[in-house]
Amino acid sequence: MLGALAVLGAAALAAAGVPVRAQERAPAGDFAGRVVLSRDRTIGEALERIARGSRSWRDALARLEASDRRIVVLTPDEVVVRDAGTAGPATFDPGALAEVSPVADESGRVAVVLVVVNVRGMREAHERRGSLPGELDADLERVLAHEVYGHAVPYLEAGHLSGRCADPVAGAPATSACAVQRENVIRAELRLGRRTDHALGSLALSRFSPR
Repeated sequence: MLGALAVLGAAALAAAGVPVRAQERAPAGDFAGRVVLSRDRTIGEALERIARGSRSWRDALARLEASDRRIVVLTPDEVVVRDAGTAGPATFDPGALAEVSPVADESGRVAVVLVVVNVRGMREAHERRGSLPGELDADLERVLAHEVYGHAVPYLEAGHLSGRCADPVAGAPATSACAVQRENVIRAELRLGRRTDHALGSLALSRFSPR
């Protein structure tokens, strides 16, 4: 979650029409541009790969398709954030891999969930020391499985903040967490391994990141 940071600018406008514009400009495909929207080509292509390979993903999005609930996947370049403590502008943390922020009304109802994925940071991590072909694609699919299927979809299925699917907590196995369990469903269908850790150990980019 974004915690003390509230998504503003292009991201916050998602609840007021950006999903429609994003849908018009999203990469062509069966699923990129319906429920899960993105203007970024790399993200759009990853969404299409996941949709082709995962029945659970397709079924979840099909259930949401008739609703007006949408997931907007953004890159940090599309986001302006505000520090809740100072109300001043800040930049998206370049060290952050991804963030999820449900857009809720005063009653806690959620119709839009914003997902920010640091595609540039992931690409730079893979390029820093070299990466096998397809490793960036696989890592992006793992991240989207966690953020979109693990976190965003449960919010939209509930239509409320009560749909929160939690991340791992200290002292408990990572696989006991709702979001990781859901992520592993998609990973299994895409043959992307199984996540059992609290951090980034199951991502290929973890081999390239400073320890």
